[in-house]
Amino acid sequence: MPDRPELLQQHCVRCGARWAGMDRAHCRTCCHTFDDTDLFDAHRRAGTCLAGSDLDLVQTKNGIWVRLLESA
Repeated sequence: MPDRPELLQQHCVRCGARWAGMDRAHCRTCCHTFDDTDLFDAHRRAGTCLAGSDLDLVQTKNGIWVRLLESA
């Protein structure tokens, strides 16, 4: 394991997606990557995949679905 595990590169053999970070969660069903397990769990309600946009998430340039930042 590297000295900085948050930089550990991971990938999906099914879709070829790549991401870094220990907190990320990739769905092997729809091949979307989420910023954390809470977002992953929210997208799998009732055993089916919901689109990140249906959960008011935004996708980064790296393809990771994240929460919108709230303005103060």
